[in-house]
Amino acid sequence: MKSCPFVRLFSVAFLAVGLLLAPGCRREQPPSARGADEPSVPGLRTFEVRGVYKRLEDEGRTIVVYHEEIPGFMMAMTMPIPLKNPADAAGLEPGDQIHFRLCVTEDSDWMDRIRKTGVKIDLTTLPKDDPAEWVDVEILGPGDLLPDQTFTNQFGDIIALSDFRGRALALTFFFTRCPLPTYCPQMSRFFAEAQRQLLADATAPTNWQLLCLSFDPAIDTPAVLKGYAGAYGCDTNHWLFATSGEEEIEAFGRQFDLTLVREDGSISHNLRTVIADPEGRIQTVFTNNLWQPEDLVKAIRRAAGEEASKP
Repeated sequence: MKSCPFVRLFSVAFLAVGLLLAPGCRREQPPSARGADEPSVPGLRTFEVRGVYKRLEDEGRTIVVYHEEIPGFMMAMTMPIPLKNPADAAGLEPGDQIHFRLCVTEDSDWMDRIRKTGVKIDLTTLPKDDPAEWVDVEILGPGDLLPDQTFTNQFGDIIALSDFRGRALALTFFFTRCPLPTYCPQMSRFFAEAQRQLLADATAPTNWQLLCLSFDPAIDTPAVLKGYAGAYGCDTNHWLFATSGEEEIEAFGRQFDLTLVREDGSISHNLRTVIADPEGRIQTVFTNNLWQPEDLVKAIRRAAGEEASKP
């Protein structure tokens, strides 16, 4: 059985990590420093970063690193980052300290120019993030009944998952401060596009609901969620944003193999999107960010009791 993290980080561990990654970190390069061979990508920002290699995921397309702070952009944390070229990770071993370039645009991010420093880091000194390192929790999947849970939505109202019985429900996890465009922002963009497609299609079922659950309740208050929802064109008849207590949202997410590591004020996490039928039984779980809005629409239509009209 897979297992999931539930973590309380200790200051001594972070002091050790800070010493291992010292001295300092490299700031974002100005455009003039990027070199003549830099591709012309609209809105491209690049950062030179130092970190520690932990493992590969998504069949070698994603690299998991613990990286130092990127001033003005992201706190030090463990983060899965897409590889521009999977071959760039050849020869890396867990614990290798590396330098790399992080590239970020409005809707994409990736790592390239990976270089080993020759320094090895003891992974036991780093915050745990691998589900295999945590106690067993029963993971829910297709056919299981979605647990009932209460949340507070963007209007300050208490809602329960059982309130959506009779509708196909698609829920995902996020936090509004997430800096990488292919993580939480992409989930919100994809939900917005799925909403648009379902509302625009006269043949689509009407018994569907979207729900985005923040695991950052200290920051993502109802007022913050309301503003965030408005930025994505949320139709509140079909799409709500909500949160609950930190421990409650973590315990709920662990049942879907959601991993959360709170580090120095930020949160590293994986992705889970769950679709349940009108009876509350889970039909589909997307475990990464490799799906498209059309996949979500098809899953919702199937869960609502209707096969998608397009292949």
